[in-house]
Amino acid sequence: MHKNIKNSCVNDFDPSALDEITAVKQILKSIKTIKKIETINIMDSLGRIASKNIKSSINIPSFRNSAMDGYALNIKNLEKNKYSLKEQGISLAGQAYDKKLKDKETIRVMTGAVIPNNADAVIMKEMVDIEGDIILFPNFIQKNQNIRNIGEDIKKGDIVIKKGRQINYVDLGILSSLGIGKIDVFRKPIISFFSTGDELISINKKLKKGLIYDSNRYLLFGLLSELPVQIKDMGVVKDNEEILVKKLKQCAKVSDIIITTGGVSVGDADYIKSALKKVGKVNFWKIAIKPGRPLAYGKINNASFFGLPGNPVSAAVTFQIFIIPAIKKMFQMIASSKLTIKAQVKSALSKKKGRVEYKRGLLEQKDGVNTVNTTGLQGSNILSSLSKANCYIRLSSETEKIKKGDTVEVIPFNINL
Repeated sequence: MHKNIKNSCVNDFDPSALDEITAVKQILKSIKTIKKIETINIMDSLGRIASKNIKSSINIPSFRNSAMDGYALNIKNLEKNKYSLKEQGISLAGQAYDKKLKDKETIRVMTGAVIPNNADAVIMKEMVDIEGDIILFPNFIQKNQNIRNIGEDIKKGDIVIKKGRQINYVDLGILSSLGIGKIDVFRKPIISFFSTGDELISINKKLKKGLIYDSNRYLLFGLLSELPVQIKDMGVVKDNEEILVKKLKQCAKVSDIIITTGGVSVGDADYIKSALKKVGKVNFWKIAIKPGRPLAYGKINNASFFGLPGNPVSAAVTFQIFIIPAIKKMFQMIASSKLTIKAQVKSALSKKKGRVEYKRGLLEQKDGVNTVNTTGLQGSNILSSLSKANCYIRLSSETEKIKKGDTVEVIPFNINL
């Protein structure tokens, strides 16, 4: 945090709060994987999760071809100290020259075109001299130079897409190159969410003193929209335990995951925890992190429940730390650690010992050196500092003081699975 800016939000450490790693492990242990499979066209598969390994039934390339425009030859046909051959034909992409090279012959080839079976080198056209139909070659030629061999990209039987992989644009290219038009993917989990709080009003209404616009639903919608899930926006629910119980039951009937924001602290009007106890089970509800300490996790029948804090930054951080791994577990995705890098901090930082802290930061690189600085006020209600950030500065539970110039752990933003 900048020295001249003080954080107005003081979040004392609670020794009874669950540590971040243990909380994630407990969540993953209780998450059930998706079993239902859908077969879809590859044009509809971007971002979806493969439900099984996909193997190649052919070699790529399936024939030997030229890596560039030039001339195909057999090195043995070159006479010692005489690097010239007669051009006898041309091989175009899609129109192959199907004869073998004879003694003292070469053919012109285009990029991607079939080369003769007995050709063992292709010389790029810029490297030769042409005298009529005689091609003069350089005196240093390597075997297999500029030749794409059968199966050098993908071999028949290779696994090209692993179960649990999220399909990206490169995968679409690979699948289509193999002639695969449909793939099996896991169905999208249904995620319902709603905000809680008497102070929340719709964005199309006039703001009165003591009220705030409901930004968390839009924040969650944005986070969820980048994931392969079905979204059910259940609106805003007042701070009333009876109404909350009814809404939770309604969501549990149709959802794999239920997410709420607000109502998980210890205030007189915070009813999420008590409502959850009436309809399901509370696994835990306090985490030793900042921002995001008041987080509730539990189960309602087969649905997993996440009660996120009401402050928007806390909601975003806890979504990324706890809900993203849960969704990955549902898809049986291959576990991977977050990408972290080391950077020198531009200003002194401090925190309370005993909890992990995620500060919003701006990561930059100059002359090969990574530097990072916080983006202003770090209160859990300050969305503007999250908007200016491109990373989190993660400070471990044992850290208290960080000096200017010290090395810190940085997690670049990336909410994709």
